[in-house]
Amino acid sequence: MLALGLGALLGASASQSRNTGYLVERTLAQWVAANVVAGYRVESGWPDLGESRGKAEMGGSDWHWRAATSATDDPDLRRLEVAVRPREDDPAPVTTLVAYLGRPAETRP
Repeated sequence: MLALGLGALLGASASQSRNTGYLVERTLAQWVAANVVAGYRVESGWPDLGESRGKAEMGGSDWHWRAATSATDDPDLRRLEVAVRPREDDPAPVTTLVAYLGRPAETRP
């Protein structure tokens, strides 16, 4: 009986450790994505349509991001989707953040 209880406790502990690692990874990736969006808002003005890539350091690790800018039905609004991966060749991102960027007043027709 005691062996079963200890086995269950060890299994729960291992599961908790895996979950904590996943949550740390996902949080760092979300911070990278938020920083990329902030960079677009501050530095890019009105971004061109298309895709860009980059690398950022966060939490002592390098992260690879891809940002896809696309048009929306509103000509003064662009959609920005940022996907973040720990390695550039990872098939699936750890997180994806979607943001909308308004056209700066000085670039409006």
